[in-house]
Amino acid sequence: MAEWVAVCRLDEIKEGRGVSRDAAGVRVAVFRSGDQVFVLSGRCPHANGPLGLGWVEDGEAVCPLHRWRFRLEDGRCSTVRGHNVHRFRSEIRGDEVWALV
Repeated sequence: MAEWVAVCRLDEIKEGRGVSRDAAGVRVAVFRSGDQVFVLSGRCPHANGPLGLGWVEDGEAVCPLHRWRFRLEDGRCSTVRGHNVHRFRSEIRGDEVWALV
């Protein structure tokens, strides 16, 4: 059953960048875009790349390994259709990012 867990502090995520974290045993990628945060699966489906070490371009997370792209809003892959990543529900609570994992 999914549960809300604290993933990281908000100040750990630079604007337009991602961080990789372990949340309740699940590797996640946390991205900051403007005043919003997005939590996606932490591994790129292409070559198991570390998605959390990527960055944000045009509303998409970019994997640093081979530049595959995933929409922050829903995790859909815009590089190769059908190779999406999961987007977790997330929210900012005080100075922390929480995700439903």
